[in-house]
Amino acid sequence: MAAGEVIMTVSRRERRMKIVAGAFFACLLAVAGIARPAMAESARQSFDLRVLDAPHAVRTDAGMQVFQELHLTNSTDAPLAVARVEVVDAADGQVLAAFAGEDLQRRLALIGAPLAARDTTVPPGRHGVVYIEWPVHDRCPAAIEHVVTYAAPGGAGQGSVRGARATVAYATGTPLGPPLRGGPWIAVHAAAWRNGHRRVFNTVDGMARIPGRFAVDFIRVDATGRMTRGNPDVPGDWLGYGAAVLAVADASVAAVRDAMAESVSVSGNPKHALAEDAGNYVALRLDDGRYAFYEHLRPGSVAVRVGQRVHRGEVLGQLGFTGASVGPHLHFHVSDGPSTIASEGRPFVLDAFDLLGAYADPGMFGKAVWTPRNEAEARRRQAEWPAENAVVRFAD
Repeated sequence: MAAGEVIMTVSRRERRMKIVAGAFFACLLAVAGIARPAMAESARQSFDLRVLDAPHAVRTDAGMQVFQELHLTNSTDAPLAVARVEVVDAADGQVLAAFAGEDLQRRLALIGAPLAARDTTVPPGRHGVVYIEWPVHDRCPAAIEHVVTYAAPGGAGQGSVRGARATVAYATGTPLGPPLRGGPWIAVHAAAWRNGHRRVFNTVDGMARIPGRFAVDFIRVDATGRMTRGNPDVPGDWLGYGAAVLAVADASVAAVRDAMAESVSVSGNPKHALAEDAGNYVALRLDDGRYAFYEHLRPGSVAVRVGQRVHRGEVLGQLGFTGASVGPHLHFHVSDGPSTIASEGRPFVLDAFDLLGAYADPGMFGKAVWTPRNEAEARRRQAEWPAENAVVRFAD
């Protein structure tokens, strides 16, 4: 046999051995239940998806809603335009909520971008947050995942990625008593506000948190919707100014600040450092481990001290105008820790209040009466979180 024939025979034998070995290895993977890795050319880098805080459910007069944030970071070297975000039941992939178009634009915000920006494109290396609320109807999924569909650059078409599994928290703790007396009070909050409490991250101690995720600002109005009895630039002329704020449960006083000065005018209120935004405040440690915060209190009005045991309905202080505030009101929220800035906001429900109506347009606060509920709906609500810009009345 010629030398060339020998080389060709050996080469064929080596190729046959490689093919047989490859097939044998593939069979071993199949028997072991191990999938072969995807072809390199089909792999695609896109978004890193994260849920940093568990989705939390809370009940309002409109039913149960889940509040959550989906964090996405563009890990590529090109911009990616988010086209659609879906929340799916992790058990079977059933779509629970989907967001696209203008609705998605309202919900997606780039960290560090101007508030006025309304674009779903995430530049290379940038981090965005999708602020999500979805209703719980006929199913209460134990866990969820997310599907993000995006447009790749250069006409490469669309891609999608699924991930960010999270367990849904349905417990809202023991129902709380009223933080104020009487009314009417506007329960000011709205998930869509781009600079509202629900979307404000505080990044301290090496962690980003949203203390005010479920915060409510209570503003006193009269039967005609007016907020003041005289000059709106004078804090003392606001209807709620000086109102007693009440312990919402039997609890221990965890923190107090009472010495911050109050601006003599609403328009002259200066900008405050982050640690001073709450103004004078009281924090209660509830017996179930949560913390209740009362912020912007009147100077010198705090009637409790740290470590003191208080009882539901006990007066803690008076509504005022200290800290970062655009007018006298009571900021109330519940969180998982004793810090006004370094804790995660948690849902809460109030055991009872009368729902009088709501404002569809926040621009009408103080200018017109709210839209009333019909007689069948204007009844006492129980174990609910006040809905967006609802007008409520507590027991006197």
